[in-house]
Amino acid sequence: MKYDILSVADLCFDMIVSSPVQPQFNQVELLADDYMFDLGGSVGIFACQFARLGGNIALLGSTGKDMAGQIVLNRLTEAGVDTRLITIHDTEKTPMGLNISCKGDRAMLTYLGAMNKTAPQLLTGALLHQTRHWHIGGYFLLENMIPAWPGWLQQLRNTGVSISLDTNWDPFGNWENVLQLLPLTDVFLPNEAEAKAISGKNDLMEAGLFLAERCPLTVIKMGENGAMIFTGSGSQYYPVPSALTDNLRIADTTGAGDNFDAGFIFSWLSGKTPAECIHNGFRCAVASLQGLGGIETQISHSEKSPG
Repeated sequence: MKYDILSVADLCFDMIVSSPVQPQFNQVELLADDYMFDLGGSVGIFACQFARLGGNIALLGSTGKDMAGQIVLNRLTEAGVDTRLITIHDTEKTPMGLNISCKGDRAMLTYLGAMNKTAPQLLTGALLHQTRHWHIGGYFLLENMIPAWPGWLQQLRNTGVSISLDTNWDPFGNWENVLQLLPLTDVFLPNEAEAKAISGKNDLMEAGLFLAERCPLTVIKMGENGAMIFTGSGSQYYPVPSALTDNLRIADTTGAGDNFDAGFIFSWLSGKTPAECIHNGFRCAVASLQGLGGIETQISHSEKSPG
């Protein structure tokens, strides 16, 4: 079988708490609005949205042999994601993320568990011919994979496989390794803070142009302020259409950027224009804002499978 996308996933079991106020230490008890348990991890959320749009995607990665791991696998399967390449470990717990959502922002704590078992040995030569596109997400959490990416991306390019990259935030502040991947990447999808950190530039325009010199299509996500596309020939700003945000009630921002990525890449693989790719990204991101977690309110098939 040839997939639209293969990806190594930072699979995670998320607990999402929606709170009107920020937590306080010193044993201060406060009341939350709501909570839920669900699939987490950047790539897992991306994969579910891509599959729900009609794309054919499979994940590699690791879970524990526990209740949390079973929930993760069930959610992926329900969305249409192929989980046959995921390894279940007897001796490691499924990774867990605690997300506290408050007033349009969120704080996150992550336990890596079985994610530490995700290693370069997963990248076999047979995979090079099983997909037309490779997506990297959760770059910094999948720490064991970092040394392998430059060589693997070069192999993918030599085989004619296109590549997208969304690093997410680095909890350790080590951004330098990302720069060597950009010349091997077709689409780079950082948010504004990540773009500035990776480029070392404090100005958004300077950051975008710096990154576009290395990656031919750099898409910087700016939350409610929209997105910008940077290429070697310049930049273009795209606001979020008011038709998508009128009467919008934001429940949780978890996974909005990952859902944007899925919508954008789905359209990009379908040969759509940059404006159409951005719009589909906005649609997916805004839909995800309306429910707790990253997958509860994802949109479904609106276009044919890319290709």
